[in-house]
Amino acid sequence: MAGALAARWLPILEALGVGRPGDVGWVHGANSSQALSGALSDPEVQFIEGDICVVGGEIIMAHPPVTESDLRFERWLDMTVEAGKGAKLDFKSPEAVALCLAYAERNAAGKIPLCANADVLTGPGGEKPPFEPGEFTGLCKRLLPEAFLSLGWSVEAGASGYTGAMMEEMLGPLAEVDAAVTLCFFAGYLREAWPRLEKILVETDFTFTIWGKIDDPSLVTWIRDNTPPERCFYDVQRRDGTQIHIVSR
Repeated sequence: MAGALAARWLPILEALGVGRPGDVGWVHGANSSQALSGALSDPEVQFIEGDICVVGGEIIMAHPPVTESDLRFERWLDMTVEAGKGAKLDFKSPEAVALCLAYAERNAAGKIPLCANADVLTGPGGEKPPFEPGEFTGLCKRLLPEAFLSLGWSVEAGASGYTGAMMEEMLGPLAEVDAAVTLCFFAGYLREAWPRLEKILVETDFTFTIWGKIDDPSLVTWIRDNTPPERCFYDVQRRDGTQIHIVSR
């Protein structure tokens, strides 16, 4: 059974006005002015995730293969700060990391909860990501220490799922990281891996972020019945992109 939430997470939740990670309402991929405006005005949303990439030398909000956006990173973050929502910086381009972390430190740290996210290891069916775990976590710790770390694996649907070797590859370097850490797991691979993953919640003070689009209603039921909202964030959607509230509101 997963242990209680570590004290280091409590200021983050208090700033969001919720009691548990599972109570946080997310918006995923708020990469346009329209999507961001809708998220900022939604009282059910406490945390906004946006994808950050570099195109033509500009840092914009877009998820590859999309290479166009009407939002630059600075405007995205400024609007999120003004609304008092949490901001998840989901990095897709390594060259954006240092600049965006420094901007967030100057303009958002201490004002809103911040999360720095990247896929740093190869996961089920995924391609090798462009980030190196130690370099990414080191930059975050040095340039934006107020942010909690969100680390994941590159994945594609249809593979065989998370392996013990994948867990060891992630957990080894994190043993030396003194920060609040959430590990990101694709919902489609969660059930089969859960006995292994549950041990991580027992042995560390990490949280999990469960993400992805879900076609199978039975998987939603399984997540509700088997994962602890005291230690899990839920950023999952239906196929049409609408958020699924795992915890009743």
